[in-house]
Amino acid sequence: MYLIQDQKKETIAYIENMMILDTNHEHVIGILIGDCFFGHNKKVVGKIINQTVYLLNGEIVGKVELNQTYKSTNIKKSLMVEAWDFLMNINEHTGAWIEITKKWSKTPFLSHLN
Repeated sequence: MYLIQDQKKETIAYIENMMILDTNHEHVIGILIGDCFFGHNKKVVGKIINQTVYLLNGEIVGKVELNQTYKSTNIKKSLMVEAWDFLMNINEHTGAWIEITKKWSKTPFLSHLN
């Protein structure tokens, strides 16, 4: 499992089995396909490149870190159903080339997944 942290190094989401989970591990808020991540809007929101979460415009919305304290458990069926719903509703899965910047987005990561 991986942590997604904001600019203040606060954990804002988790990545487990290509699912982006809320901080309570109770809901899928996005999914990953390769290095691209998707939210509720059914198309690519951004990419993870070198452990940095970028929007398509190149702005940073998070950093990815390995969760050193994670203990592996079985994934809840409800999470798998939610992830499948995300996957089945994607209608645009190609991501444009991203010109990465060092600028952090003023809009939080979670807002881009809604």
